[in-house]
Amino acid sequence: MSGAWMSPANLSLGNYTKCDLCFGKYFKAINQFGKVVLNSVFLLLYQTLDTNGGTLPVRDYCLYKLNWSGGYFNRAYNSSERQILSKVPTSEEFVCDVSLLFKITNQVLGNLTEPIKKEIRDLKNLRNTVAHEDLQLDEHELANLIEELKTLCHIILKGTGSLLGQNLSNIISEVENGLQDLLMAKMENSDTEMYLETLENFRQEKQSKMISEGRRELMNVFSKTNVLNPCSWMSDHAFKDFTVENVFTSLKLAVSGREVPMNNILNTTSFKERFVPRMVIVRGVMGAGKTSLYRYLLQQWCTHSSAVVGLMNVDIVIAMEMRTVKCNSLVQFLREQLLKATSQLFSESDIIPVLQDLNVLFLIDGMDEATKQGKEVVREIVNKFTDSSIVVTARPEFTLELMQMAEDHVVLQLDGFSKENQRKYVEKIFAIMYPDQQQRAQETERFLRFKSGACASLSNHLTLPLTLALLLILWCDDTFKVTTVTNASRLYSMIYEVCRSKLTTRLEAMGAEHGASLKPKVRRWQVELGQVAWHMMCEDVLNLSLNRANRLIDLCEKDGIDAIQTMSTFLNCTTEQTLAGTKYNFSFHHSSGQEFLAAFYICEQVAISGSFTPILSQVSCSRLLELMMYVTGLLKQSNLLTPSLASDIKNMMISKLENLSNDVEVWWRLLVEAESDPAVCKVVGDVINHTDKWVINSWDLPELTKVKANLLQKTGAAPFLVVIHVQYTTMLEDCPELHDILQLVAQEGKSNVKLYLDRHFNSSKDQEEEVEALVAKMLCSNRLVEFKGHFGYHSAMQLERATRTEALYIRVTSLGTLAQLRLSLRKHRRWKTKLWSSRKWNLKSLELFLDIDTDINPEDFPHLNYHKRLVVKLTGLSDNRAKWVGEVLRRLSNHYTSIILQESYVSLAGVKVLLDTTARVSLKEMLIITDQPAMTEEVQTLAEKSGVNIRWLV
Repeated sequence: MSGAWMSPANLSLGNYTKCDLCFGKYFKAINQFGKVVLNSVFLLLYQTLDTNGGTLPVRDYCLYKLNWSGGYFNRAYNSSERQILSKVPTSEEFVCDVSLLFKITNQVLGNLTEPIKKEIRDLKNLRNTVAHEDLQLDEHELANLIEELKTLCHIILKGTGSLLGQNLSNIISEVENGLQDLLMAKMENSDTEMYLETLENFRQEKQSKMISEGRRELMNVFSKTNVLNPCSWMSDHAFKDFTVENVFTSLKLAVSGREVPMNNILNTTSFKERFVPRMVIVRGVMGAGKTSLYRYLLQQWCTHSSAVVGLMNVDIVIAMEMRTVKCNSLVQFLREQLLKATSQLFSESDIIPVLQDLNVLFLIDGMDEATKQGKEVVREIVNKFTDSSIVVTARPEFTLELMQMAEDHVVLQLDGFSKENQRKYVEKIFAIMYPDQQQRAQETERFLRFKSGACASLSNHLTLPLTLALLLILWCDDTFKVTTVTNASRLYSMIYEVCRSKLTTRLEAMGAEHGASLKPKVRRWQVELGQVAWHMMCEDVLNLSLNRANRLIDLCEKDGIDAIQTMSTFLNCTTEQTLAGTKYNFSFHHSSGQEFLAAFYICEQVAISGSFTPILSQVSCSRLLELMMYVTGLLKQSNLLTPSLASDIKNMMISKLENLSNDVEVWWRLLVEAESDPAVCKVVGDVINHTDKWVINSWDLPELTKVKANLLQKTGAAPFLVVIHVQYTTMLEDCPELHDILQLVAQEGKSNVKLYLDRHFNSSKDQEEEVEALVAKMLCSNRLVEFKGHFGYHSAMQLERATRTEALYIRVTSLGTLAQLRLSLRKHRRWKTKLWSSRKWNLKSLELFLDIDTDINPEDFPHLNYHKRLVVKLTGLSDNRAKWVGEVLRRLSNHYTSIILQESYVSLAGVKVLLDTTARVSLKEMLIITDQPAMTEEVQTLAEKSGVNIRWLV
């Protein structure tokens, strides 16, 4: 369906086409039968409430039964609606259109319609579509649309019948037959003229006017934000081919650790079970792709794409880039910045009420860059548009304020590109850069080799679209220079160096001085810009004031360089025509550029004074973390990073930023920016040494585990306790980063360790010599607090030194190991406590999995003589081996907390033999996991007789 319909004003009678006739039918079908369906739903359900059989006016029900205030009722409905709602719903005077029926069904009936709420909204949206879209239909398309409408009406009415416990087949048949008759009816031109005139009148109504005129204006505005410019301080014209259609690549979104398909971002019912959130907060670090996602959603709406679930149902999208919001209210923003033309068609007091009646989606980008006025506008949106969806992007540190604004919210984590999508993005960029297919393929492979090789230290950063895009731009500009890029600071340094170089070339070509004399002037001007950036960061603003812009322009004129060329190279520049002439407005297009330039200025000051005093002594800046990363990198590049400055950086970050000590990714980023400078390694090591605990799991992200391994390796430091857990489904050798950490903590001997290897403990006959050596080493250094896994001879031998060990869950596969275990237990019990009372053994729990050949004589088993919590597990027990097991248990110890018989093929008779054999052994509990069923009463009788708590699991 495409094209445009002709209004009655442009058609003379007899000039209607078949498309016009089809459109007239479709318009009547939706409005006439949509009204019948929604009216039936409302009346049938309304009668089930406390409404005197449906005869109580809706107004009275709202005021006296729902306890609405008069003011709330007046705000919810306009004067003409209030007049209708004061009538009895069953009377002929109660005449509602589809819009009002939809509103009262939602607001008055509430959750009663929950099972069919989506379908009711779909019907209302169809009405909006036919009223506001320019459709041209042929007979085949009309027939398909009528069938879809039949299906939708059938679902709504059948669902209503289910809610009432009634059969509504009569109404369903009436609607379906009526639609079919309408489809088959022959229509005269006069009929079509009447329908189109009705439509034209409808379109003059306020809601319709807002949608039709607003959409046209918004789509025109949004089409200008279609460029994804990675170098935002350069003109969009330089990246005119970097459009959403050409380069946008899917991003990773997650909620509570669960991945969310990017195109499902508006399907909020899938996010939470307790409530449906209306505010979706997209949280991501700088450069994670927040603005790209925002512009992608706009582009999808403008092109009527169905890729994003639910987006086609939206009547109006109100989009805001928060750094540009200069107004104190939403109405002012719409009238002066976004919907200038459409807003003039309404009185100021009508704009908000009209929008409240529509299906509005608010897209808000960059809450971290919001002005004070912008934050007030967002608060107004949250408070006034309680039925609208809101998607807002922000850096992580700015999400708390948003969460406090709207209780019914969900926070999605935006993590940039997956590895697969990194490659896809590279291919899309090179498709623009290199039209020749062969050259494109060669450059793609060269770059990817560089990325995974020489640029490996930036691997975590390259998941961020912005960083990857900047690296690609540098690669295309100078492949040789880009090989020096190892961190974000060097990346931005190189980018700004390219900017200065290109500016110098342009200025020289314009007839300015020689490049040699221009270079220091351009650099000096950048330092001044950095000072402006620093002061604006402290004030949390991105738009340059007139005084600041004039100061920078004056500096250009003083040095004899073109001001507009210079300003436009590093800043976003917009023009505005005024009575006094052209007015230039300058701003930092992205906060990352502002942060880097501020760091550039700070480093210049440190080079002069040798310290951060006084420039950072009283710092109060919400973006301090990113700033300090760039400062550290720039100081390293300038050979200015002294131990004193490194210590100041660490102290400043810890004192100014909350909960930073345990954020290992931040400290690794600092090391990367410092290029593992010894002074920074030392101060980061001090932070790690004062950390209480690291928990490292096999199911953690490999990148996070790698970061921890790198920190241990680079600093030689370690937290007080390291807890490592490898789940049963994973082999330790499948987790190389985790294996590296285990080796490091065993080698350094600085951390206490809790190590849980589920597979090594539970998997029969499974052993690993390398792990055995590491476990023995940690026992020898007395650092293994708890261990779960296979226990070999060397480990058992070193156990006598491990006075800190508190719990062991060990699988033993040889008598030699058991014998050595007995000796270690004996030495602790008899010698350590007498000779070194301060080194009393802490082993409070011992769980043994006897994974031993059943042909061994029970008399060969050692007596452990362990008197605390002792659990023994055996597997594969059968009736004919029950006596052997009992004799082994009797030999090993005189008392047990619990015996676990796993994967056993034993009957109740076999268990009785085992209990008889261990009659003189103290046993509290026996857990039998078997495929042999047993009567509960028989098990209970045996338990009472033996005095053992028996649990029988089949």
